Amino acid sequence: MSSNVINELESLDGRRMAAAIAKDRTTLQALLADDMRYVHSSGIDEDRATYVERCCNGHYDYQGFTSLRRDWRLYGDVALCNGDVQIEVKVQGTAKTIQSRYLQVWTRGPKGWRMASWQSTPLASGQAAPASNDKKGS
Repeated sequence: MSSNVINELESLDGRRMAAAIAKDRTTLQALLADDMRYVHSSGIDEDRATYVERCCNGHYDYQGFTSLRRDWRLYGDVALCNGDVQIEVKVQGTAKTIQSRYLQVWTRGPKGWRMASWQSTPLASGQAAPASNDKKGS
């Protein structure tokens, strides 16, 4: 896989995480596909409008994201990322530390690369891979 594409996607995902922490509606909307689906480790499934609104109105108050493992695969204009992540978030005021395994899908179209899907599953204690890089909204 092209290291240039991986580097670009890593940068875009860093911007996505920073935008979630900053409650930056404009950046989130620019980075998320119009038909994006976000399935949380709790099983809650949200479309783009709902996810962005909840990120920006304080329903989700993201504090940080720590990438524990990321493996990328590229299929033309579709990129898949399997990984483990630790998320520090307050959900409706309740602080949570979540470790999950996820599949993230990015698609490349006229507006460039945009995240089209996120699907995560909670990890039991000790299941996550060792930390490889930290993405705290850089």
